[in-house]
Amino acid sequence: MSTASPIVVADEENVAQLARAFFSAATKESPDDEDILPQEDGDQAKLSVFHLFCELFPEVAALSGRNKRLRLHFNKIGYQLYGKEQSRRVPAVRAKPGNPGYGFRHARWRDPLTDPADRAACEKALRDIGCDEGRIERVKGRVQELCRTWDLVRRPSRPAGPGRPKGAGRTPHHSPLIAA
Repeated sequence: MSTASPIVVADEENVAQLARAFFSAATKESPDDEDILPQEDGDQAKLSVFHLFCELFPEVAALSGRNKRLRLHFNKIGYQLYGKEQSRRVPAVRAKPGNPGYGFRHARWRDPLTDPADRAACEKALRDIGCDEGRIERVKGRVQELCRTWDLVRRPSRPAGPGRPKGAGRTPHHSPLIAA
């Protein structure tokens, strides 16, 4: 695999433009209320949008090591696009177990290797910011991996537990007995 050419990151405006392009290339809006993407990583896995952004654009990751402002600005862009949701379906590293984390509401990873529309949107967004073909292929591969991994590990919105009422479709309907 060839090494990707670095993107010029001269100032915060360039980083914001790159972050918007990355959100467009890697994520999409979903009508499903269950869809949410994590804004921070969990204890076991690095599945946040920001982590993938820094992995795929190491020239930006060098900036993020110096301060938390880059992460805050990145997440602010995500919240402008998708909204912010507190949910137990996403990791909360600095919270007690079971406490909710924050995520991007109604957002899901694109499926750039199997969905032609997602592939086209991803490639266009990345070409528009000057990415070469090697980097585009790497982004598509990692986004696809995270799409599959997140779908496997994402927590359900209503996990089973004591005191949970049964769903409307699962309650058997009995007609009252009629005495003859």
